[in-house]
Amino acid sequence: MEFDAKQKVLMSIYTEYQKDLPDMKSKIKAATIGLEPNIFKVALEKLENEGLITDVRFIRGGNSHIPITALTDSIKMTAYGIQYVEEKFKIEKTLTGVDKVKKIAGSAVGWGWDQLKDIAARTLAEMAKGN
Repeated sequence: MEFDAKQKVLMSIYTEYQKDLPDMKSKIKAATIGLEPNIFKVALEKLENEGLITDVRFIRGGNSHIPITALTDSIKMTAYGIQYVEEKFKIEKTLTGVDKVKKIAGSAVGWGWDQLKDIAARTLAEMAKGN
């Protein structure tokens, strides 16, 4: 399965969202996801515009249509965003957060997306520690 930038960002947010105390600020970054910073910022804008996420803060300046910075510390998935991910990637909504992340980790291997596999593995380790 091939992923575009929006899907990579959305899946990364969804994975972090499964934790009891998500840390969007330090976990949702272009480098962590494997994207060029401008592509990451535009993907965040698109996801927010499409109603899949909310509470991204953009800092703009100059004549560029691309934000200078996207602040991710307050990102939240919308109900529509959660439904979208769970339907698209066939994740049973009644699973626990840990089981959802396990499913994503297992699927990431098949999808050949190493960054998501690493994100999911790190998230599972943090969930096991209670973070």
